[in-house]
Amino acid sequence: MDKPIPNVTEYLWTAPRVGESRRRTNLRRRVTFLRELEKTGSVSYSAARAGIDRRTLYRWRDTDLRFGERWDRALQLREEELLDRGYSLARMGVPRYVFRNGVATATYRRHDERLIMFMLNHTRARPRDRRIDGPDGSL
Repeated sequence: MDKPIPNVTEYLWTAPRVGESRRRTNLRRRVTFLRELEKTGSVSYSAARAGIDRRTLYRWRDTDLRFGERWDRALQLREEELLDRGYSLARMGVPRYVFRNGVATATYRRHDERLIMFMLNHTRARPRDRRIDGPDGSL
């Protein structure tokens, strides 16, 4: 049986395997980073999971348009997922449990007014962000 890895960070920052091309390794790490970014929305966490320095990622984003577009799309998907979850919580409420003597005796749903106000403000602010140009190029 293999020895357990003592430190996850040490494991993530290991060099590529012998015989593996650097380009292929970078491609794999980029894909890993983008997948993690889509799941978490955190650049730092995704960079650590992919084993890439954040400065390298930002350099790649600035120089490689395709990578930059995928980065932006991953963050956009994450934002849409969070908004969907927020709308669901605002509409359905958050389940709360009532305990008596350490036993759950009842449940109810609590609606968070702050979340509802935030979602309303976000919905109202969306159309203002979009710029609609007229046929002659004017606003």
